[in-house]
Parts: sequence; structure tokens; C-alpha cells
Amino acid sequence: MLKIALAALVGGVMLAAPASAGAGQWDYLLAPESACPNQSTMALSAGTQARTMVCMHNYARAQAGVPGLHFSRELRASSTKKARDIRRCQQFSHEACGRNPFYWVQRVGFERGSWGAGENLALGTGADGSVRNLMSAWLNSDLHRTVLLDPRFDQVGISDISGRYHSAGAAKIWVAHFGYH
Repeated sequence: MLKIALAALVGGVMLAAPASAGAGQWDYLLAPESACPNQSTMALSAGTQARTMVCMHNYARAQAGVPGLHFSRELRASSTKKARDIRRCQQFSHEACGRNPFYWVQRVGFERGSWGAGENLALGTGADGSVRNLMSAWLNSDLHRTVLLDPRFDQVGISDISGRYHSAGAAKIWVAHFGYH
């Protein structure tokens, strides 16, 4: 049974792939617990887990020789709204609730001047919803890793919410919004 589902979007192309947690060839980019604490602790607040996920992203980018990401309040707000849409409409999709993929990125005001955005989605149940397991899944998916390590992106907002999702039952929905101006 698949316990992690992934979806990536950048440049208007949407791709989805199921993944299974476990060691993969790109796990060398995963931060050790000492660098990004609480990676496997599911009992922490959503905000704490999201900060840990940002730490994991920046660690992976540093290992790959890519500049780190700066926290963006706008992208954090858009990722939270997108995660809520996915849960509310029960659609694990970049177009959840029938909205265009960057609807919330635009609504929170990130769309100004010259800009670009990318999105990674993940849904996990049980321990597969942990920061470490989902980061491993993103890194071991060519499409998600491409978005995550894209050197054009210099800003990020990451959100996770818990809730019931179809037959998966209790699940954790993760949305990472990447951007640049």
C-alpha cells in the first residue's frame, strides 16, 4: 500500500508520482538529526515541523552547491491556503478545488514585477508523513528534486496540515511553495 503521494509543478507542467519511504540514492542530501532536529517527531506543532522542513531544504541545497532559501511570509500563507484546499476538496492536485495552480501565490500578493514559482506537494500517513520521510521522497523523485534544487528559487514557504483524506484516513498534507522576484 502506498503511503506517500507526491506531485510537483514548475513552469506550468504538472507531474505526479507515488513514492515509497525508504533509503534512496539521493538520501545523502538528507540532513542529519544534529543539523535539523525533530525530523521524525510527529507530535510537534505544524509550525515546528514546517521550520524543520525548511532546514532540510536548505541543508540539501547546500550539499548540492545551491544557495539557500529565505523564508517568505507570502509563500507560507499561500502554501497554507493550498494545503487547506487539498484537504477541504479532497483533491491531491495542483488544481485542488478547481483553482489554477498558482491561485494562492497570486492572491497573497507574491505576483508582482518579474516573478516565478514552483510547487511540491506530498501526502503521507502515519510515520510516512514525517519531515524526514517526505523529504527523502521528494529528493528521490527526479521532478521534485528538480524543483527543490532549482537555483532560480530563493524564497520558500512550507506548510503542513493534518486531516482525513479519502480512504487514507488521518494524513499529513505538505505544500512547499518556491519563488523568486
